[in-house]
Amino acid sequence: MRAIIDYLSGIAEAHSVNPLLFVLIYVVSTVPFLLVSGWLLHHIQRERPLSFLVFLWGLCYTAPYLYVLAVGRDLPWWVYCMVALLIISGLTLAARGLKRRIQQDKQPNDEE
Repeated sequence: MRAIIDYLSGIAEAHSVNPLLFVLIYVVSTVPFLLVSGWLLHHIQRERPLSFLVFLWGLCYTAPYLYVLAVGRDLPWWVYCMVALLIISGLTLAARGLKRRIQQDKQPNDEE
Protein backbone atom coordinates (compact mmCIF):
# COMPACT_ATOMS: atom_id res chain seq x y z
CA MET A 1 0.00 0.00 0.00
CA ARG A 2 2.85 2.35 0.85
CA ALA A 3 4.36 1.73 -2.60
CA ILE A 4 1.11 2.82 -4.28
CA ILE A 5 0.95 6.00 -2.18
CA ASP A 6 4.58 6.80 -2.99
CA TYR A 7 3.97 6.16 -6.71
CA LEU A 8 0.89 8.42 -6.81
CA SER A 9 2.66 11.11 -4.78
CA GLY A 10 5.52 11.01 -7.28
CA ILE A 11 3.11 11.47 -10.18
CA ALA A 12 1.34 14.35 -8.41
CA GLU A 13 4.64 16.04 -7.62
CA ALA A 14 5.91 15.61 -11.19
CA HIS A 15 2.82 17.41 -12.49
CA SER A 16 2.73 20.09 -9.76
CA VAL A 17 -0.62 18.95 -8.38
CA ASN A 18 -1.14 18.73 -4.63
CA PRO A 19 -3.46 15.76 -3.96
CA LEU A 20 -4.39 17.03 -0.49
CA LEU A 21 -5.43 20.37 -1.94
CA PHE A 22 -7.48 18.54 -4.58
CA VAL A 23 -9.30 16.57 -1.86
CA LEU A 24 -9.79 19.72 0.21
CA ILE A 25 -11.31 21.58 -2.74
CA TYR A 26 -13.52 18.56 -3.46
CA VAL A 27 -14.79 18.32 0.12
CA VAL A 28 -15.26 22.07 0.58
CA SER A 29 -17.13 22.48 -2.72
CA THR A 30 -19.57 19.65 -1.93
CA VAL A 31 -21.65 21.64 0.57
CA PRO A 32 -22.11 24.66 -1.74
CA PHE A 33 -22.96 22.25 -4.58
CA LEU A 34 -25.74 20.70 -2.51
CA LEU A 35 -27.02 24.10 -1.36
CA VAL A 36 -27.03 25.49 -4.90
CA SER A 37 -28.79 22.30 -6.08
CA GLY A 38 -31.62 22.96 -3.62
CA TRP A 39 -31.72 26.63 -4.57
CA LEU A 40 -31.79 25.66 -8.25
CA LEU A 41 -34.65 23.24 -7.64
CA HIS A 42 -36.54 25.99 -5.83
CA HIS A 43 -36.05 28.40 -8.74
CA ILE A 44 -37.05 25.78 -11.31
CA GLN A 45 -40.29 25.07 -9.46
CA ARG A 46 -41.12 28.76 -9.31
CA GLU A 47 -39.99 29.35 -12.91
CA ARG A 48 -37.41 31.99 -11.96
CA PRO A 49 -34.21 32.82 -13.90
CA LEU A 50 -31.64 30.04 -13.71
CA SER A 51 -28.51 31.18 -15.57
CA PHE A 52 -26.53 32.39 -12.54
CA LEU A 53 -27.50 29.35 -10.46
CA VAL A 54 -26.58 26.94 -13.25
CA PHE A 55 -23.20 28.68 -13.50
CA LEU A 56 -22.64 28.36 -9.72
CA TRP A 57 -23.85 24.76 -9.78
CA GLY A 58 -21.39 23.83 -12.51
CA LEU A 59 -18.56 25.76 -10.86
CA CYS A 60 -19.08 24.01 -7.52
CA TYR A 61 -19.02 20.63 -9.23
CA THR A 62 -16.01 21.29 -11.46
CA ALA A 63 -13.85 23.21 -8.94
CA PRO A 64 -11.44 20.34 -8.10
CA TYR A 65 -11.06 19.38 -11.75
CA LEU A 66 -10.46 22.99 -12.73
CA TYR A 67 -7.70 23.05 -10.11
CA VAL A 68 -5.97 20.10 -11.78
CA LEU A 69 -6.28 21.70 -15.21
CA ALA A 70 -5.09 25.12 -13.99
CA VAL A 71 -2.16 24.00 -11.84
CA GLY A 72 -1.10 20.75 -13.49
CA ARG A 73 2.03 20.91 -15.66
CA ASP A 74 2.83 18.56 -18.53
CA LEU A 75 -0.31 16.51 -17.97
CA PRO A 76 -0.71 13.49 -20.26
CA TRP A 77 -3.52 13.61 -22.84
CA TRP A 78 -5.50 10.94 -21.00
CA VAL A 79 -5.81 13.22 -17.93
CA TYR A 80 -7.66 15.80 -20.05
CA CYS A 81 -9.91 13.06 -21.41
CA MET A 82 -10.57 11.72 -17.90
CA VAL A 83 -11.37 15.18 -16.51
CA ALA A 84 -13.74 15.86 -19.42
CA LEU A 85 -15.42 12.48 -18.89
CA LEU A 86 -15.79 13.09 -15.13
CA ILE A 87 -17.24 16.56 -15.67
CA ILE A 88 -19.67 15.52 -18.40
CA SER A 89 -20.86 12.35 -16.66
CA GLY A 90 -21.12 13.97 -13.23
CA LEU A 91 -23.10 16.97 -14.42
CA THR A 92 -25.31 14.70 -16.53
CA LEU A 93 -26.10 12.49 -13.53
CA ALA A 94 -26.74 15.51 -11.31
CA ALA A 95 -29.03 17.05 -13.94
CA ARG A 96 -30.96 13.78 -14.23
CA GLY A 97 -31.35 13.71 -10.45
CA LEU A 98 -32.71 17.26 -10.44
CA LYS A 99 -35.04 16.44 -13.31
CA ARG A 100 -36.32 13.33 -11.49
CA ARG A 101 -36.85 15.39 -8.33
CA ILE A 102 -38.81 18.02 -10.28
CA GLN A 103 -41.01 15.33 -11.83
CA GLN A 104 -41.68 13.80 -8.40
CA ASP A 105 -42.63 17.18 -6.99
CA LYS A 106 -45.07 17.81 -9.85
CA GLN A 107 -46.95 14.53 -9.25
CA PRO A 108 -50.03 14.84 -7.05
CA ASN A 109 -49.70 13.45 -3.54
CA ASP A 110 -51.47 10.18 -2.81
CA GLU A 111 -51.96 11.15 0.85
CA GLU A 112 -54.92 13.45 0.17
